[in-house]
Amino acid sequence: MTDASLLPDGLARRIPHSIQIACASNHSERLDGHFGSCARFLIYQVSVTEARLIAVRPAPAVTQLSVDHSTERVALISDCDLLCVLSIGGPAAARVVNSGVHPFKRPQAEDISALLRELQSVLADHPPPWLTRIMSRTVTEDVI
Repeated sequence: MTDASLLPDGLARRIPHSIQIACASNHSERLDGHFGSCARFLIYQVSVTEARLIAVRPAPAVTQLSVDHSTERVALISDCDLLCVLSIGGPAAARVVNSGVHPFKRPQAEDISALLRELQSVLADHPPPWLTRIMSRTVTEDVI
């Protein structure tokens, strides 16, 4: 993996036939965050053959005054296809889905590299229908 702090957000060349995934993270390249309280989102492009860290997006701080901070967090990941978290509340999940991002929860914290390998295996084999729809959409966008 590349040090994402050296990558200008959004300037990386898109990997053909890839999806973009946001991972809620607090430490290093680990999936160890909850949607509403993680420190940052690590953004990856993932295809069957390649996975690339393209951005690190700091999440807004959670304060007592901000009753609903999920809108800002959704805006940070709205260009992604998937959101991977340890936990997400119902209203926040609805906002994520309404923005066109598919959220999914993992049962425990893990290195993101393991998650990406698993995702690549699913993409190469028989992805579920919802993931096939996302791949079909991104293939069309890659051609344009």
